[in-house]
Amino acid sequence: MMDAATITAIGAVVVSLLTLIINQYNKMTQKYRDKMNDLKFENYKKETERMGFKRSENTAKVFGELWRVLFETKADRVYIVQPHPLGNSEFLSIYFEVKRKGMSGMKENVQSFPMSEMAVFSEALAKNLFMCYTDIDSQVKDKQAKALLMTNGCHSVAIKKLSNAKDWVGNIFCEFTDEMEKSEDEIHKILHDAAVNIQFILPEFRENPLK
Repeated sequence: MMDAATITAIGAVVVSLLTLIINQYNKMTQKYRDKMNDLKFENYKKETERMGFKRSENTAKVFGELWRVLFETKADRVYIVQPHPLGNSEFLSIYFEVKRKGMSGMKENVQSFPMSEMAVFSEALAKNLFMCYTDIDSQVKDKQAKALLMTNGCHSVAIKKLSNAKDWVGNIFCEFTDEMEKSEDEIHKILHDAAVNIQFILPEFRENPLK
């Protein structure tokens, strides 16, 4: 029969061994967690770079479509008004815009513009697939919308709604400082083709696109 001193000594050895095993296990699991975290970070970094590249590629495609619309419709200014944030839209902003040389832009006038201040026109943008105003002064009833459109000498405008599978994502505005040279049907067709090419790749509006 073992005496108390022997039992105590054996117990101390067992505790030391268990402590050593636990410490080694913790070190191994920590190394595994570190490796997994590094792997997750690398995957996140690659995905972020991929998404950034895709966003840049889509941005270039959208601008290309707008330039095509400007050329084919003989418009003076073409831009996209985007509601944001998507799913709970409260504001309207412009990021994508092209215009003829010498024309002032609309972009600086429409940045996080509250939809509540242009409620009637905002509702029309969300509901109507296509709108055409050949005389903004007499046909646009929303006073704030009329003021914005006429700020830079816009006389007439054609507007095409953009929608992805879930949401209203924006509207292409095709503006003219004088009467339209092409018929409404011709402009509608050009804008429809552009919308098909844009609406599923249009990057979501960001207040700071560099972030």
